[in-house]
Amino acid sequence: FWIDLGQLNGRLVAVDGLGIEPLAGQRFELAIAQRLDLILELPLEEGAWPVFAIREGDRARTGFVLATRHGEISKIGRQASGPAAPVGHQLERRLRALRPLSDRPADRKHTVEITEAPGYVWLLNGAVHGEHRPLGVREGERVEITFTDRTSMAHPMHLHGHHFQVVALNGQRFSGAMRDTVLVPAQGSITIAFDAGNPGTWALHCHHLYHMAAGMMTTIEYQA
Repeated sequence: FWIDLGQLNGRLVAVDGLGIEPLAGQRFELAIAQRLDLILELPLEEGAWPVFAIREGDRARTGFVLATRHGEISKIGRQASGPAAPVGHQLERRLRALRPLSDRPADRKHTVEITEAPGYVWLLNGAVHGEHRPLGVREGERVEITFTDRTSMAHPMHLHGHHFQVVALNGQRFSGAMRDTVLVPAQGSITIAFDAGNPGTWALHCHHLYHMAAGMMTTIEYQA
């Protein structure tokens, strides 16, 4: 979706519940399972101000209206004037974490390749969940995972039990936001980094739940 603040100005202050250097704007993109914390500036006078979520590639929208006690609320159409662009990475490239990871090299690197097979089967590293090989880590390690998407769709990848930092997009390094869900671009790649500090077995999956149900899940497993 695209969040459209209409006539209001907003400041984006957190993504996925984690602080970022504030960004001002009126339109903000977000993928499935991602969250945005926005602070809105309301005019002092009476009025009504709609806030929309517009589906990517479409005119369909939902939303709500912020109104004062005597603000006049007019009828609002269900469709935007034109289709919203696909959700991409324009915003992701601009995000900077308030509390990024410390500067240290990765102790371990994994690659996760996203592919699909006939019959609506979605694969991570060539396997469906249940036939997967876990990604091993050890407590205290700095871990990097590079997702490489060989499909025609972008995929929101979600890691349980950890927060990670976005550190590269299509091979270009940068110090991005701390998150728990990142959109992997179609026919592209994205790299995340995290410090392994929560021992156990943790799910790593596409948050497009139809894809997860069709096999697109693996695990992070801590080793002794």
